[in-house]
Amino acid sequence: MAAVLYGPLDRPQILRRPSGYAEGLYLAQLAEQALRAERSGGAGPLSHARITEISTGQATTGGRGQAAYFAALGIFFLTLMLSGQAVGAMAEERSNKVIEVLAAAIPLESVFFGKLLGAFGSALLFVCFWGTLIAQLPKVVPAGFAAELGNLSAAVGPVFPLLFVVYFTMAYMLQSAVFLGVGALAGTQREIQMLSLPITIFQFAMLGFASYAAGHTDSWLARAAEIFPFSSPLAMAAHAANSPALWPHALALAWQILWVAITVTVAARLFRRGVLKSGSPKRRKRGTIDIAVS
Repeated sequence: MAAVLYGPLDRPQILRRPSGYAEGLYLAQLAEQALRAERSGGAGPLSHARITEISTGQATTGGRGQAAYFAALGIFFLTLMLSGQAVGAMAEERSNKVIEVLAAAIPLESVFFGKLLGAFGSALLFVCFWGTLIAQLPKVVPAGFAAELGNLSAAVGPVFPLLFVVYFTMAYMLQSAVFLGVGALAGTQREIQMLSLPITIFQFAMLGFASYAAGHTDSWLARAAEIFPFSSPLAMAAHAANSPALWPHALALAWQILWVAITVTVAARLFRRGVLKSGSPKRRKRGTIDIAVS
């Protein structure tokens, strides 16, 4: 025994061991509560509380902030898992000399963009499958957890899922275009790993940049994250959760599409000059005539 209580409740006697200080205090409070219950007429409840469950009718600031952060985090993880597949595919085709055959038939930029669309098709199938399963999550989780998920809300309303998919598309296109260039330049698996590591670190930096923008919507760093092309999809997805305005998204999408084209063009030219050992096609001067000498 650590402590023993005996005697009347108004003058209780407590015996305790040297190490039973907390137990002695507990028995003193137990005697006090028992005496109060006895003098009040028993241990039955003296009040009856009425508890009413309520729910918020509009998006709250906390719910918007959480939705903004999870939107940026979701796009980051999807892009991180799926965009790296383009590296292996491009490196394999380079080792099999398939890319050189395609480059001889059509412009190299078209080859890269076609590879980008093909990789995005498989990624979109992956997202649709897991997105359908996640959409059923509130039906199988406990009621309390489902209620917490219901508190997540976006300022743009029902348009938010569409914007999430669009910004995931832009983020995937940008990152996969970079990985296509890496896969085209790398000759071995070791070179791919060495070149992929800095890109992955850069992706984590963009997540931190966009996460800060999600929590500080009016700061100049938030504007910079929304303008910088590689963090813009993540930051603008967070912006959609925090602000109801739709016109900034039209500008952001046009800006991101422009950078997808720039990234694909740069990757194709690097491959043409670094692997194929050929420069850009020379433009023919106006007014000149080619003469073939046999």
